[in-house]
Amino acid sequence: MKELEFVLAHKVQFLEYFRSKFPVFHNSNVFYRDLQYALNSFLMAGSFKVSDVELESVLEAFIRVLVSDGFFKKVGDGIWSLNYPDFRTSKPGKPSLKF
Repeated sequence: MKELEFVLAHKVQFLEYFRSKFPVFHNSNVFYRDLQYALNSFLMAGSFKVSDVELESVLEAFIRVLVSDGFFKKVGDGIWSLNYPDFRTSKPGKPSLKF
């Protein structure tokens, strides 16, 4: 599947693209449906047109790779925790409102 090869060759670019579309950060939850929409859009940006069945097949394989590579940790059915320290946010707390 050339679509899967494309996505696997651009894992980090996909995560950056995903982050631009959905508010994700290190240790946040990632949902199957969000991944599905982002992957479809990412593939279209890469000049691939896939059917819904092909998209699900590519997505399932891609998720397995992301889990095995340690980018995702399974939380539940269709839910993963993103393990990508590059997306770490700053220290939590109220922002400073000094004027």
